[in-house]
Amino acid sequence: MVLQDAPNHSHCEKTVSNFAHTEKGLFVLLTDDQSFIKTFRALMGKELGLIISDVLLVVQDSGKLIKLLKDAERRGRRPFLIMERVFKSRDMSHTVRQIKEILPHLLVLVLTVEVERKCIFYLHESGVDNFIAKPVSMQTMAEKLAFTIEPHKLLGRAIVEAKALLTHGEAEKARAAAEDILCMKPGSAAGLIVLGDAQRALGELDAAEASYKLAAENAELYLEPLRRLAALCEEKGNLEECLVWLERMDRLSPLNTERKVSMGEIHLNLGNEEKAAGLFESAIEQAAKETRELISTLAERIAGVYAEKNPERSEFYLRKALNMKKDRTDFGDVRVFNMLGLHLRRQGKWLDAAAEYRRALNIAPRDPGLHYNLGMAYVQGERMHDARLCMEKAVDLDRDFPRSSDAVAFNMGCVFMRGGLMDMARSCFEASLSLNPENEKAAVELAKLYPRAQAGSM
Repeated sequence: MVLQDAPNHSHCEKTVSNFAHTEKGLFVLLTDDQSFIKTFRALMGKELGLIISDVLLVVQDSGKLIKLLKDAERRGRRPFLIMERVFKSRDMSHTVRQIKEILPHLLVLVLTVEVERKCIFYLHESGVDNFIAKPVSMQTMAEKLAFTIEPHKLLGRAIVEAKALLTHGEAEKARAAAEDILCMKPGSAAGLIVLGDAQRALGELDAAEASYKLAAENAELYLEPLRRLAALCEEKGNLEECLVWLERMDRLSPLNTERKVSMGEIHLNLGNEEKAAGLFESAIEQAAKETRELISTLAERIAGVYAEKNPERSEFYLRKALNMKKDRTDFGDVRVFNMLGLHLRRQGKWLDAAAEYRRALNIAPRDPGLHYNLGMAYVQGERMHDARLCMEKAVDLDRDFPRSSDAVAFNMGCVFMRGGLMDMARSCFEASLSLNPENEKAAVELAKLYPRAQAGSM
């Protein structure tokens, strides 16, 4: 990559040029806004003198985005993602969260038109580093890029170094580094958070709580200290106070569906069933507005919350998620069908469970787990011939499937034994015992088969 001489570059332009040149930066654009792309190319080429093909990648398929970013990192590049908040009529907030979970150090700048403050809060929570409101001039674009690359200079570096100490388990050194940060900028919310994290790692929970509270007071619109306080209260077993901090975050950033589920779970544990149900409903409705992939994820989590307390409510939310997607269910929903089937079987509704498994098989006909689960539903209904056919199909699709767990192998062995398939039954019971030598039931059933085998050989 070659930089042309540009002695009159502003500091912002130099920051962007250095990122591309010395840090091997690669700007990845997820946008179909041709005007923005043209302006960005002009900034890279005409203003900064960079070779555009070396520093710019325009992506039109969001499904390939994570792979492209990971491939860039493997090649030694430092990707910088610039993406639309809404791309091809789809809200990308959930995608941002997924990407930042996989690539936490990735720089992300989101392109928006004017949006409500609550959307900005939620995107910050999702890991967005900065925003550009369109339309945008080249000068403003350079300033936004530069600030995202180098946000706080010395203070920023000090915070990064203190966090690195925590990551490497050096809490005492991190505390000293945090105190240095607070000398540089007294009352710094970021410095107080690092100090609280160090104190928490050292087991000084009360001191950590005081640091987080001071950070929250010094930066009322900053969500991180509130998040830390909620987690700390949960760690200490103080659910009521944890709920206070979660509710304060929810008032600032009401679009976070995962937090609504967490609040609902606490209310349910505290016996506030009506409030819990209201929060779960709100989370599902919000997910439907964002992305259909999120609906399934939330439904699974809510169903898990209700699993032991109220299986019928688990069933309700799983069905609600599937009904909201109607005929748009896909491979990502197989887990929801499986969970729904399991809850139905626990309630003795084996026929309903079988119907859900068959719906799932229309999506994933070669999933051995679905065939096994359908077989177990038939076992519950004493339809042993159908159960045996399902188990045979599971083995046809994956000969090692019985080794998924000792319980799976044992259950399949029992079905094959009742169906007269003794060799397959023996193989399953042996697999069960190899996975768990203490499975007494498998040992008993296997012992029943050997005399028959010996008699057959006489």
